[in-house]
Amino acid sequence: MNDQNDSHNWGDDMDRDEHEATYDAFINYSKWGSIAVAAILLFLLVFVYQ
Repeated sequence: MNDQNDSHNWGDDMDRDEHEATYDAFINYSKWGSIAVAAILLFLLVFVYQ
């Protein structure tokens, strides 16, 4: 990786806390969305395809 693009060198116009909050929200929505899809598929498997 290039030394100039190190993640510790955030510019003044970059809001690190906002980036981390957005990333955490993305991970949470992805996790719960995957769980919801798995639950829907399980519901279909159990109740529709008896």
